[in-house]
Amino acid sequence: MRQTPRIAPRAPVLRRLAAATLLFASALAWSAQPAEWTPPPPMPDKYDWVQLSSGEWLKGRIKVMYRDSLEFDSDKLGLQTFDMVDVETIRSAQVVSVRATGDKVATGKLLLEDGQVKVLGDAPQEFRRSELLSVTAGVPKESNYWSGNVSVGGNVRSGNSDQTDVNVILSAKRRTVLDRITLDYLGNYSIADSVQSANNHRANAVWDRFVSEKLFLRPVFGQYFRDPFQNIDHRITAGTGAGYQLLNSPQMEWSVFAGPAYQYTRFTDVQPGTSSSEGSPALSAGTDFNTKMSSMLEFSYGYQFQLTNEAAGRYNHHMIGTFGLDLTDRLDLQISLIWNRTAKPRINADGTTPKSNDYQLVFGVGYDF
Repeated sequence: MRQTPRIAPRAPVLRRLAAATLLFASALAWSAQPAEWTPPPPMPDKYDWVQLSSGEWLKGRIKVMYRDSLEFDSDKLGLQTFDMVDVETIRSAQVVSVRATGDKVATGKLLLEDGQVKVLGDAPQEFRRSELLSVTAGVPKESNYWSGNVSVGGNVRSGNSDQTDVNVILSAKRRTVLDRITLDYLGNYSIADSVQSANNHRANAVWDRFVSEKLFLRPVFGQYFRDPFQNIDHRITAGTGAGYQLLNSPQMEWSVFAGPAYQYTRFTDVQPGTSSSEGSPALSAGTDFNTKMSSMLEFSYGYQFQLTNEAAGRYNHHMIGTFGLDLTDRLDLQISLIWNRTAKPRINADGTTPKSNDYQLVFGVGYDF
């Protein structure tokens, strides 16, 4: 019997066909993946865009870049703060003011990418990212430079005893790429059954001009203080000096300053034959410390003292430490401990001597503007 010959399968051909099919399917799947998204080129015309080191993009508006941190306002996420080490790219739609090392200042739209900073304006400039010091948002106009906080606390009681307590703390700051002006006010007023128990006011004005990232000159500063219960009708201090940023990070800032000053004091009530005023040269120094303890809790500390002659009190200081707890993007709860001291208070006309130390604990609700 004649047998039909068997045909062996062509295994190598089948394997090649399967591999080609698999390769074609992989190519189709790869081509279906979307390309990495970027904002519309060449620069956005409505929103500022920030790309994080994770590759994520956020749209919104740049508020400020300072101390190696970026404040960015998103419509959905609110005000966010990023460490600059986590920021890969910045592309601004708005005009910003940029400061770099070597006193370089530029105004225009900002493009930060690939380790370079480009400012696209009437006079375009370009420099290395490592030279970037600060960015201030907006067209250079006065309203863009100001920010601040006002805190108000109080107590009103009526009935068997009538009492009113009011505490106000105001801080405003004007900051440009080269200058910083700080204005502070602290006022306390208390009256019970028509008798005053507190009526003190303190106002400070400081102008700092940065000559490097950490070193700043303080061409002029001034302070006004009034507290009749410390036998101080008016006390005015004016001086000059310099300061240095010891710490300068997104989470913590610490600076110190010192300089010569002159202090004039007019006393409320003095003994007969004693001068009602005193002027004295002074050494003024102090420190300011701020830290972000968590996403909602901040702590700030300020301390300033003056060394004067003995007739003017020999030594006086003002210290304030404040905890701030965020309630909303604009509102926060503040608790402040205040300590004022005069080493040698002027004796009153009746022979009594005011106490050297005054302490105060203040609770208030603050509003950021």
